[in-house]
Amino acid sequence: MNKLPWVIAVVLIAAIAAVILWPRAEKPQPEVVETPVAVSEPETTPVPEPPPPPPVAAPEAPAEPLPPLDESDSPVRQSLVDLAGSEPVQTYVVPAGIVRKMVVTVDNLPRDKVSMRVRAVPDLPGRFAVSGSEDAPFLGEANFGRYRPVVEVVSSLDARQVVELYRRWYPLIQQAYEELGYPGKAFHSRLIACIDDMLAAPEVPPGTRLVRPKVLYEFADPDLEARSAGQKMLMRMGPDNSARVKAKLREIREQLLEQSRAGWPNA
Repeated sequence: MNKLPWVIAVVLIAAIAAVILWPRAEKPQPEVVETPVAVSEPETTPVPEPPPPPPVAAPEAPAEPLPPLDESDSPVRQSLVDLAGSEPVQTYVVPAGIVRKMVVTVDNLPRDKVSMRVRAVPDLPGRFAVSGSEDAPFLGEANFGRYRPVVEVVSSLDARQVVELYRRWYPLIQQAYEELGYPGKAFHSRLIACIDDMLAAPEVPPGTRLVRPKVLYEFADPDLEARSAGQKMLMRMGPDNSARVKAKLREIREQLLEQSRAGWPNA
């Protein structure tokens, strides 16, 4: 699982100016007479009406103040429901400590493993499914299907709305990151690094060999098994699911970099 419902971007608002055309008055034709020419009065030009003032945009309503980090679960959950719907949030998001666990999860994804105790999402329904025999197991379609429901949710998300949500809650996210032991460091940079690491995951085709040295299955190829926790999550999804998730990650990454180029969050 990954943290896509949390990754995010700026919504730009454009203003349109109106062009006002000024009317032109035609000059009156002079009257021709045969007798002594009468002196006509000086010609006057009508004064145009002043243009109406341009419309003034209504001031943007100030954002509601954020709750304390320890009281943020309920409003954060509602924000996620507004973004992705009630059922996905109920299924894929832990009920308590959402912001802190999200921050820990993102920080750990480029590392060797993510502890279940601190993960912001529970395990997927069902058990890890392998194909082949007990002596020669391999990764196959039986396991890829477990990921399709969550991949559908991820693919349906609007990258700009995700980033908008991220910006909204960023002060609490940053607070949780500093509490984790990174005072003065930006979580925003860590999130981009996490996405870059996941995008570097190799494509693992069906039939990739597995081993089971103890309880859990591992990749038989030492190079694959040495990959980060985030990369191995993508590798277990199968090439089709992984490609769809990576496509959404790239969309979100571009939105995040747009924030960085604009000087956020250090502006």
